Amino acid sequence: MAASSPNAYTTLTSPEAVDRLMQPDGGTWVIDFWAPWCGPCRAMAPHFEAVARDLANQPVRFAKVDTEAHPEIGAAFHVQAIPTLIFVHNGEILDVSVGALDSARLRKKVDWLLSKARGEGFFTRFFGGTKKSPAHPA
Repeated sequence: MAASSPNAYTTLTSPEAVDRLMQPDGGTWVIDFWAPWCGPCRAMAPHFEAVARDLANQPVRFAKVDTEAHPEIGAAFHVQAIPTLIFVHNGEILDVSVGALDSARLRKKVDWLLSKARGEGFFTRFFGGTKKSPAHPA
């Protein structure tokens, strides 16, 4: 798919690699658009890697795109500020987050993405169960 990384994430280096993960059967991905000179990007990097490692056994993959080295990939996603995180499931962008996230905030977003990927509805995601009808007094 892309350059292999000893880290818990994939480094995307070509439009073709991005095309593959954006297919209808591409799976669930968190893509971090960053640049080496970006202070908030560097500050977020250990949080991104920690969450990716924590979720290594979950059906979500993590990727990074260096927008300095591969501006065409950032441009394809209309990335205008970094860091930008794009949350994708089977080729559909479900959420975009601009700005650095710490581990807790990133994990919360990824947990949401995984629940969407499992097809869980609103009530299951937010209340942990199915919708129950409230008792109506007669």
